[in-house]
Amino acid sequence: MAAPEYESAFKGFHVRTEQHSPTDAKRVEIAQELRAAIDELLATSAPLEELEETRKMINQAVLRLQSRAHSHEYTGPAEGSLAPMNSFLDRSPIIGSINPLSVPMKMGIEGDGGRDSVVIGHATFEAAYEGPPGCVHGGFIAAYFDEVLGMAQSLSGNPGMTVNLTVDYRSPTPLNKPVVFRGWVVSVEGRKISVAGSLHYGETLCAEAKGLFVSMRPEVFQRLLEIRQAQRG
Repeated sequence: MAAPEYESAFKGFHVRTEQHSPTDAKRVEIAQELRAAIDELLATSAPLEELEETRKMINQAVLRLQSRAHSHEYTGPAEGSLAPMNSFLDRSPIIGSINPLSVPMKMGIEGDGGRDSVVIGHATFEAAYEGPPGCVHGGFIAAYFDEVLGMAQSLSGNPGMTVNLTVDYRSPTPLNKPVVFRGWVVSVEGRKISVAGSLHYGETLCAEAKGLFVSMRPEVFQRLLEIRQAQRG
């Protein structure tokens, strides 16, 4: 059985404990602008000259952020603590508000936060996530299921990491429409945590998922941090 502080850290991994600093609040705004830029880039019919001017402007912004006065080494969301909730929430490629790769998905819990609760994820996928015409790419759906089921398994009291994730696609998931993910614990057998989930657009079932997670001991988490540090040199 994992130590209580370790269990608490992972159970609260998707829960914000502090407000954004002014710096991170500004990063959130920049990330929103970048998402809008990506969406416009995919749809624009601007002439070559305007595209070149846009490229130069973006390049200037990149150079500004890369300047020696502003640059520092990124330490990642797991550095130095078993409970990096806010850092993960902000930088996650799935739910991170300062990560322009994310939608980001808004997550919550139906229930008392215990094993029988249901995790809810609300998202609206825009053009950057398109697979079939007008529909969300199945790979993104799988990634977002992994996040929802990951939060669900953390409610088991013995949380761990993904071992297997299976997605059955039932109906196309539309772009630019609000969709709802759900995830819940099915069973816990020793270190094995079985979870399941669904994805709906309105009343339409778009996909279902099953996942298997295996609880991770604190020393394994620490070893991952050490390996990461060694890779960075």
